Amino acid sequence: MSSYKKLIGEIKSDINLEGNIKEYAKLLSEKYNYYAMVKMSMNFYTMKEIISEMTDKNTDVCKYFSVLTRLVSDNILNRTPVDEEAITAVKQIRENIEYKMKILTSYTDGYEIYEYILNRVEAKVKDKVEDIDTALLSDKMYSYVFNESDKMVVNSKLQLLMAQLPVRMTKSKFGDVVAGTLALYKGGEKASLDEFCEMLRTTSLITKPKGFETEYPFLYHVYTDLLTADYKELNEEDFDSLNDRLNRAAAIINEEASNYILMQEIANDIYTILLTIDEEYEECSKYPAYTAAINIVKRCMECESFDELAEELMDSFISLEGAQEDVTENIMPLEAAFDDICVGKSEDIKALGLEDKFKKLDKISRLLSTSLFIDVEKKTGNLADMVDEDYFNEVRDRLIEDFMTLFKDCDRLVVRSIMCKILAAMPIFLNSKQEIKDYFDYTLSGCKDMSELTACNKLICELIEEDY
Repeated sequence: MSSYKKLIGEIKSDINLEGNIKEYAKLLSEKYNYYAMVKMSMNFYTMKEIISEMTDKNTDVCKYFSVLTRLVSDNILNRTPVDEEAITAVKQIRENIEYKMKILTSYTDGYEIYEYILNRVEAKVKDKVEDIDTALLSDKMYSYVFNESDKMVVNSKLQLLMAQLPVRMTKSKFGDVVAGTLALYKGGEKASLDEFCEMLRTTSLITKPKGFETEYPFLYHVYTDLLTADYKELNEEDFDSLNDRLNRAAAIINEEASNYILMQEIANDIYTILLTIDEEYEECSKYPAYTAAINIVKRCMECESFDELAEELMDSFISLEGAQEDVTENIMPLEAAFDDICVGKSEDIKALGLEDKFKKLDKISRLLSTSLFIDVEKKTGNLADMVDEDYFNEVRDRLIEDFMTLFKDCDRLVVRSIMCKILAAMPIFLNSKQEIKDYFDYTLSGCKDMSELTACNKLICELIEEDY
């Protein structure tokens, strides 16, 4: 670790730049390859086991994993030099997984809108309405939020509560709140404002992804059932039927999403390995954990049954213990200096012919980040791409118009649910403790629907109890 700090210090002090910059790039590339190989092997084993238990091997999950398996076999185990075809293949798998995840996320958002409504009519349908002391509930919420002083914790708790509170807000007021939140992006990058607006549109289903109606027929049928249900006239039988179908759909989404998230991790790690293995394999293969990781993947491909594989690979898994944590400690100081070196030594990097190498390292840092679906090709904006007043007004007006158009065709219960979902997704718009307490009091006391209050009380109390 101290040698890394010395290396970085010398680069910043212009000492032996040619040798040190090359050494820095080599070290970071090597550590990235090592880290990705170890992590990929463990996730590969898990994914292989999941697929081995599937009865239907003709699913997209199986097809995508088959492509990744071929890449691992060709370019990692058999050491075929990485070419553009291999890179294109792993990029395509990432795009395919993202396509699926956008659809699953959209269904999750849509179901949450109607689950909110079902929760609030349940007490009425099942004749279990309770008398709720709204003042007591408001005090309980206030105490829950402010029993911590950390602002991030406070905001997190507020957003959780916002997702359950009754909404008694006019459309005009809602538009003002949205506009106020968008104003935070003035002077920032256009891309950030655009991404935030797109998130609000997808969260409320103003926009639906390609394939929403076709990729998952059962999920779509459940969505249309929820969309067309008359929630004011629901009887207990209809309520139970809708709720049961919603739960079945949610289980499908959870399983699919879990598989795709795991596969995206594997794809990101394979992409990292493909970008680095031809240069770093010889050095990395000196590490026992690295060769153990390759052995795990190799045996996963060779075995026909998983029954005895775990025991057979016990020694290999033991060799991986602590390896990921150790290499992470090595990566951290190297990565922390990356931006400074790229900017401060850009001319030296160019003169040494290392521009492509550093671009590759930048891409890998994104691939290995916690944002699994990050756009690794995205470029940083410049001043010409900043949000000025004209651009802000255009984006704000278009978004609010989209919400108002959506609300025109929605029942009041759906409008309230969408408003609640959006308010919970945005930064908190209340500026003081008193404003927060007043908002709690107003929303609870203003709600005259005892079934809704019963649901709010139950869900909020459960949320508070889970935190203690």
